[in-house]
Amino acid sequence: MTKYLLLLFTLGLLATAVEPPLPTYTVARVDRDLALTGKADDPLWARAEAVALTDADTGAPARFATTVRALYNARYLYVAFTCEDDYVWGTVTEHDGAIYAEECVETFLAPSGSFRAYYEINVSPRNTVFDSYQLSRSLPDGSFRKLQFLRDYTCEGLVTKVSITGELNTPGGAKGWSVEYAIPFTAIVGRDNIVPNPGDRWRANFARIDTPRPEKPAFASWSPLGYHDFHRSYRFGWMVFT
Repeated sequence: MTKYLLLLFTLGLLATAVEPPLPTYTVARVDRDLALTGKADDPLWARAEAVALTDADTGAPARFATTVRALYNARYLYVAFTCEDDYVWGTVTEHDGAIYAEECVETFLAPSGSFRAYYEINVSPRNTVFDSYQLSRSLPDGSFRKLQFLRDYTCEGLVTKVSITGELNTPGGAKGWSVEYAIPFTAIVGRDNIVPNPGDRWRANFARIDTPRPEKPAFASWSPLGYHDFHRSYRFGWMVFT
């Protein structure tokens, strides 16, 4: 019996090591719309906590630093990414094009609080948007992966702005890039109250694909995933609205 209990304890420690606690981000409310430039330079951004993205597989520091911040008001959820990079590039310009095969930042939102249904809104350095809605039947133990992508979804009223420090599509010609989103709450429904109330909790994750070479992408995320599959939605963290 003692050996059995010791085995269970050891397995519990291993599970804890593999699955770190889910992070929580507190989203502050502001009383006006933000002026978006792509640089996250509106003074209201000072009210938002900046959190770092780390290697999606391990949680270790990524090759290039990425931070994300969020705010909200009565109309929008605002998200801002700031990405260090020495080679900022992209070729895709059509909406819903495969920017995830190049470079982009990605926002995943589940307003219902369930990881079974969530929105994905990605933006590239060319300000190209990929947006979709996902239904997940995947099992948290990783033994089964089943996703249904509803690519016809469009985030109506979405505003995105991009700023590049340096030159686009020039190896070694940049220092980084940044993105701002204004996501209308009316386009990401999931709760009876469309605009969050103080204390509401959403599941969410933020991610980045950095591709210095097409054959060698690097994946970073806010909530560590244990593997570079951004659709491990059971590993999404929590957003708490104040």
